[in-house]
Amino acid sequence: MTEELGVVQDFYAALADRDPAALLGALHEDFVLTLSPGLPLAVDREFRGRESAVANVWGRIPADVELHCEPDRKLPVGPGEFVVLGHYRGDGWSAPFAHVVSMRDGRIGSLRQITDTRSWPDLRAAG
Repeated sequence: MTEELGVVQDFYAALADRDPAALLGALHEDFVLTLSPGLPLAVDREFRGRESAVANVWGRIPADVELHCEPDRKLPVGPGEFVVLGHYRGDGWSAPFAHVVSMRDGRIGSLRQITDTRSWPDLRAAG
């Protein structure tokens, strides 16, 4: 459990740093990402494969857009499973989230996002 929690912490650090190589390192090659309906940038669907998730979700957030994924609590809920509670934050907005994270072979195998997408702004480039 301790090693798995370390991988989860590394994943959130990679999100904070916008580090695609570190994201890929934390994710299982068959990673599945399921995002909440209504997210901006047309990413509100399921992505299969770590490269797809990194390129088509996290890689699509414009560099000049302020967006932070801030985990507040990482709760183990079973063998290889965590619920991570926190907030997405940006310039003048905040939206709570829950991430259901499942481990696979020592890496994150899946992440299901639950968030209030009506609280999210349009994330197109500010300039």
